[in-house]
Amino acid sequence: MSATLFRLVADYETAKSELFSSDPAVLRLFARDHYRAATIKPAFTLLTPDGQLLASMDYWSGQWVEEDTDQATGA
Repeated sequence: MSATLFRLVADYETAKSELFSSDPAVLRLFARDHYRAATIKPAFTLLTPDGQLLASMDYWSGQWVEEDTDQATGA
């Protein structure tokens, strides 16, 4: 099932939660809205269906940082 789904991981330091969707934009919007509303702010990572890091959002910024695919692949 998860072979075709993007994964959003919310890291609260004491626990992690995961959400799955075939649409990464939906996961980005969910994370942004949750970050804005949450009292305890998690760090988010957005992973591709094959487990590669696509983007991340840390506890402090609330902004997505795109993964540099050239640096990650050594190109």
